[in-house]
Amino acid sequence: MDATLTNSETGRLSVQTVERLHRLLGGEPRIETMVLQFIADKYGTKNLLYLPPHVAKEILKRPADFLRAAKNHCEPELLAEGHLFSRRD
Repeated sequence: MDATLTNSETGRLSVQTVERLHRLLGGEPRIETMVLQFIADKYGTKNLLYLPPHVAKEILKRPADFLRAAKNHCEPELLAEGHLFSRRD
């Protein structure tokens, strides 16, 4: 595990890691809400600081996949109806 990923004293993610995750996943309030709901439902955590380190490491590698999973979790009807990437004409 990357030594900079976690705080050796607490075992939690380091502040730098949480900031990197927030920059990758945050920005739009609707998406941030989905991310928080997804991590609460899937990992039982209340915010990015409490994510398991192995999950944070994978998010940093593939943030788009994580965002897609969060959207599919929070808005499954869009995926089921095929509207997730549909064009508006």
